[in-house]
Amino acid sequence: MAARRLVVIGGDAAGMSAASQARRFKEPDELEIVAFERGHFTSYSACGIPYWVGGSVEGPDALIARTPEEHRERSIDLRMRTEVTEIDLDRQRVRTRDLAAPGATDAWTGFDDLVIATGARPIRPPLPGIDAPGVYGMQNLDDGQALLDALRAVEGGEHPRAVVVGAGYIGVEMAEALVQHGYRVTVVDRAEQPMSTLDPYMGRLVYEAMCGLGIETVREARVTEIRTDGEGRPGLRRGHRRRRVPRRNRRARPRRTPRDDAGAPGGTAGGRVRRTADRPVHADARAGQRLGGR
Repeated sequence: MAARRLVVIGGDAAGMSAASQARRFKEPDELEIVAFERGHFTSYSACGIPYWVGGSVEGPDALIARTPEEHRERSIDLRMRTEVTEIDLDRQRVRTRDLAAPGATDAWTGFDDLVIATGARPIRPPLPGIDAPGVYGMQNLDDGQALLDALRAVEGGEHPRAVVVGAGYIGVEMAEALVQHGYRVTVVDRAEQPMSTLDPYMGRLVYEAMCGLGIETVREARVTEIRTDGEGRPGLRRGHRRRRVPRRNRRARPRRTPRDDAGAPGGTAGGRVRRTADRPVHADARAGQRLGGR
């Protein structure tokens, strides 16, 4: 009897956890696993990106838990720089595009079970100037490299300034990382204190630590516009405040995927997709356990 085929869309934490668990329970002659990742990296720690930018981590390799080669050694056919552009639920197949190949040709791959683990996409507030050059978000290792390249390009400049919009975990960590690069940093946030998920006492300690690093905080403030000066450098408008902006902190919402166009059932907050008799589709890391019969 031919092996079943599991297709995984997304090669980071959830997708490769599902693939690894499925492989742990099923041998290659029982289950073929094919995973598609459109980016350059897999199984990495996004939470460590600010420490890489700040110099506490030497490079992106230190943030990668398992390389594509290590996944392949476990009989997981991981195809990097390959984007899934369409899901055909009726025929149980996905259309893929090789982003690294000249001409980016398309191909179809069939599946018996499908795991969608494409993660979230950053929320981009509809601000004028949000896409201006010099404005950066931080979600993956490519974002971290882009920001590092920009910081290194201006090293040696006179008293560079940076603004971080948002004082959550990543925003606070990025502010500290920018201080390590010699920037004068301002953090703007709508809440009364940084890291508002903490209780007020702990938030106060975080605020005092930021002040001790020389980080200016603008609390209970809303960013309304990002402008560029005559040299194309971005500045932030909040009342009469204006600073250079090499960094923007963003929250996230579920990423729109071909699943939405295919009509696969799913939760409103990007949670687990229900598996039905005619829709063998999953969207959580524990799918590997279910597929393995555990």
